[in-house]
Amino acid sequence: MNFNLLVILSLLCSTFFISVYADETEKRGLNWQSANTENIELPFLKGKYHALVIGNDQYMDETGLWNPLNTATKDAEAVAQILEELYGFENITLLKDATRKEILVSLTDLARRVEPNDNVLIYYAGHGHLNEENKRGYWIPVDAEGEDYTTYIRNSTIRDEINIIADKTKHTLLISDSCFSGSLLRGGNRAAKKTEKTSPYYAKVSNKKSVQILAAGGVEFVDDNYRGSGHSPFTYFLLNELRNNVDALLTMTELSNNVVKAVANNVDQTPESGILQGAGDELGEFIFARINLKDNSVEIFASKTDRKTNEVTIINTTQTTPETEAHEIFTPLPRF
Repeated sequence: MNFNLLVILSLLCSTFFISVYADETEKRGLNWQSANTENIELPFLKGKYHALVIGNDQYMDETGLWNPLNTATKDAEAVAQILEELYGFENITLLKDATRKEILVSLTDLARRVEPNDNVLIYYAGHGHLNEENKRGYWIPVDAEGEDYTTYIRNSTIRDEINIIADKTKHTLLISDSCFSGSLLRGGNRAAKKTEKTSPYYAKVSNKKSVQILAAGGVEFVDDNYRGSGHSPFTYFLLNELRNNVDALLTMTELSNNVVKAVANNVDQTPESGILQGAGDELGEFIFARINLKDNSVEIFASKTDRKTNEVTIINTTQTTPETEAHEIFTPLPRF
């Protein structure tokens, strides 16, 4: 065999090796993959899914105004787990017992990492406060000091940080499980009829910017532990809806409608939903995509839409984890 032929064969082998290696490296991480690519179009699944999840229990206030909570940390852990395992969130930051600085630094870091087509969910569980004189609302970090408002996080600051994130990405959703969290939101809800839930509808709302809020309470106190479940009533029913959802795609509006009804039917508390005023919302929707994780791939769960009849057909089923069995006695501890 002459020298030139050896060189050609060597180059061919090298090219083949590089090609195989590239194919393998492209498969690492999470890849959106339809359960039936011939029947489902996924133009709405663009960008990455990020989450900043905050749960505050161990308050350090020496004045005794901000007492420790029982379930906020468990709420945050459960939300982070379900977002990762059932909805394919790739970048989740979980903060437990976070200080004012840690919360603000994490929001700033999140704003640096997001890209134009990404989806961002921010969840907060902990004390909240509303100043009755000026109607200003606050998140209360674990290092808050009594009535020193400079150690709280004002709603206006939260709005500013979310505005920065929303300006850089497509869909932003804030879920706040604290007292008076409804003071953050403005505007009404949006919804689609069951017959409108087709691929064109999802493509439409996913291509429009959204900056949505789901709050545990409007300007009212909210409970800390629901019937011994280890979760607040709001997060209990939020997790229940996300865990038992059997639709491939779930909009924030559908989720909020179900959570609001479930909470209001069971406790003296009424969650609210809407948009963040002035953040550029264009009537889009944050979309949760139910998935199964197999190796490093992400498979769309549950249903497909017939383009001619608009009928939705179940493709796959999965076992859901039943909620913790509720106890007889319900002694709520308010998150105020």
